[in-house]
Amino acid sequence: MKRKILNLAPCVVACLVTALVTFGFIAGDKVMPVTTKSDKARALFKEAQIQLFEAGDARKATELFKQALDLDKEFALTNLYYGYMGFGNIEREKYINAAYEQRDKVSEAEKHFIQAYGSLTNGKRDEAFDELKAAIGLAPEDKILTMHMAFMFANFEKYEEALEYAKRSSELDPDFSGAINLEGYILWHLEKPEEAEKLYARAIEMNPGNTDFLDDYGQLLRGQGRVEEAIVMHTKALAIKEEYLSFLYLSHCYVADNNYPAARDNYLKARDASLTNGQKNFCLESVGYTYLYEGNLPEALAAFDRQIEFNKQLGGRDESIIRTTVNKAYSCLLYEDYAAYGKMLEEYKMYLTSLNLSEPDRIFFGQFANLVEGYLYAYSGKTDLAQKYLSLYDQSLTDEEKDTYKSDLFEMKELIDYHKDNYKEAIASLEQAGAMALYYAGLAYEKMGNIEKVKETYAKISNNKLTSFDLAVTKPFARKRLAKL
Repeated sequence: MKRKILNLAPCVVACLVTALVTFGFIAGDKVMPVTTKSDKARALFKEAQIQLFEAGDARKATELFKQALDLDKEFALTNLYYGYMGFGNIEREKYINAAYEQRDKVSEAEKHFIQAYGSLTNGKRDEAFDELKAAIGLAPEDKILTMHMAFMFANFEKYEEALEYAKRSSELDPDFSGAINLEGYILWHLEKPEEAEKLYARAIEMNPGNTDFLDDYGQLLRGQGRVEEAIVMHTKALAIKEEYLSFLYLSHCYVADNNYPAARDNYLKARDASLTNGQKNFCLESVGYTYLYEGNLPEALAAFDRQIEFNKQLGGRDESIIRTTVNKAYSCLLYEDYAAYGKMLEEYKMYLTSLNLSEPDRIFFGQFANLVEGYLYAYSGKTDLAQKYLSLYDQSLTDEEKDTYKSDLFEMKELIDYHKDNYKEAIASLEQAGAMALYYAGLAYEKMGNIEKVKETYAKISNNKLTSFDLAVTKPFARKRLAKL
């Protein structure tokens, strides 16, 4: 569930933003039409797509989408996409609803497409898949619709299915560099880095001015431990254009190189180059991560407090306040500061009633409260209470939600097993979860006296060159235990 609360919205945004490319095709029987009462709005929409995909200029694209909406406030697709260009969830919901209200006034393919993202926003994964498949059935030669499906599968870590649709998109148009780049991304997540690298290089050759492609390639290089090469790639991107993502990923490289002051400096440069408040928010969050990597919990919590204050001053971003509160609480777990965690848990519960949340967020965070409380007891060894809240959380989920969040259900169950000294049972699932759970797998191997597996497990955490909240919290602990062996 940590992945959903922290990463689902950015993935959905990436899916929409990347796929804005060519919806401006002339409507035909086999591609999705674009319904608007203004030819000028349609032209602006097409120009925005070129800026976003060919030029990689999200700032310009956002301006053009806004101009299109000024000409036709009922432009359904533009409302949907504009809503995902960096607003808080309350504001985003306004544009999504505007698109949804027009669903019976557009083509059938557009209708299903809009309903797919409406379902996704409301946490109805399988319904979203079905709606998008229906849109593809009506427009089978629309390379962007198949790309959407690839992104949606990838968002839920169903990479084999994602690859099928990404390949279909590139088969529809062999010159479509966006689909080639997406295939590379999916192959990377399928742990096929050599194949992924070839496709990333091919996409860059096809479109050398697209900084997103350079940055994606840089991330793969960093993930392979080739940090110096990754820095070169992001520096190339910045030479073309000083953009948020290039500064952000360059910062991640400095994190991988254990140069946390340089990482903080570049996260602040990324903030200054940010297009949206959502991007600025993530830069502030990433600064907090750097202190966690250093093992400096007080400074990390202070950084997260600054992030919360930023969102309070903005207004309309209350979902970010509650997410950051969860980050603060999780930061305390491995430090065994359960008293501080308990205080943040009470803040979380208070926010459920006091913050201005969208209805889908209120439902989600209400369910999530049982998981947040359960983690407190699972990590502190209060197994009976942990089991109680695990059961409450499990009962609140639909079958499809249980499939989506099965790793979180397993993680808490195996933490319970760990504290009951059932180490063998605990390890199998802990090794499949995030870095915090993997750290407990290392502790379990220590209890069992398997020193080789202990070293392997802690080294896997310590040597990971990617960046995430879980890694930021866990790396200092893994390094300390590894140094003692």
